[in-house]
Amino acid sequence: MGYLFLAISLFAGATKGYCGKMTSGYVKGYKDAMFANTIRMALCIVIGLGMILFNGNMSDIVPSAALLGVSALSGITTSVFVVCWLISVKKGAYMMLDVFLMLGVLVPLLAGELFFNESIRVTQWIGIGILLIAVYIMCTYNNSIKGKMSITSLVLLIVCGVANGLTDFSQKLFVKMDSGVPIAIFNFYTYIFSAITLVVFYCIFSKIEKTDGGNQVSSVRKIFGYILVMSVCLFASSYFKTMAAGYLDSAKLYPLNQGASLILSSVMSATLFHERLTLKCVVGIVIAFIGLIVLNVL
Repeated sequence: MGYLFLAISLFAGATKGYCGKMTSGYVKGYKDAMFANTIRMALCIVIGLGMILFNGNMSDIVPSAALLGVSALSGITTSVFVVCWLISVKKGAYMMLDVFLMLGVLVPLLAGELFFNESIRVTQWIGIGILLIAVYIMCTYNNSIKGKMSITSLVLLIVCGVANGLTDFSQKLFVKMDSGVPIAIFNFYTYIFSAITLVVFYCIFSKIEKTDGGNQVSSVRKIFGYILVMSVCLFASSYFKTMAAGYLDSAKLYPLNQGASLILSSVMSATLFHERLTLKCVVGIVIAFIGLIVLNVL
């Protein structure tokens, strides 16, 4: 069941990525991006509340201190990841993001071994190493195109990877709490904290970028359909990955998730957006596939 839940999460994540690509031309600055993403998180809150009402879980909606803590960790790190991802892309470090997201996988892996006694076998470390090689191969041409990476970009990428890893860890932590609280309630509070964090970032960028609020509303209206689909897919991706965390060890779940996402995004770019796959990308995909086999079969 864990692999099925992860597959649904990956499909939802790929759909979200497609919608993000389609809307990228409408979001001009950081402030606009914060505004659009805050709306997306608000829609996730509504979806979460709808699921809670539909499933009759309103009696569980009053949170414990532990639930608020793990939800805050999940929500804040989700928004920090979004912000750092946006800035990294603007700075031209996009191709290196996958490298640092794969490195960020080490956060839930090591935390799982430390806190949940989820030991990592030698073959799993080998599989993770093969995935890192695959990601590196697919991104080596970044420096030749963009030039040497600045210290600021490097720091942003590190924060991006760590934030994503902490978000994954928070999902595993929620599952291990075994509180009996439905996942929809965890997601509901996660996106409340995420929306609050994005509002704070929006206020910060408002001091830096002077843009017309009317233009922001107009831009969001044009892409609202995509934002709605992205919200549903974001919620589904997080929901089903959290369910998968109840079945799969961290050493399988998170490298598999990131490696499969890498392959899916590459294939999607080639088939849907007609972006030419270089030889390095093809070799990287093959090596990544081998890494996933080693990780999950041996």
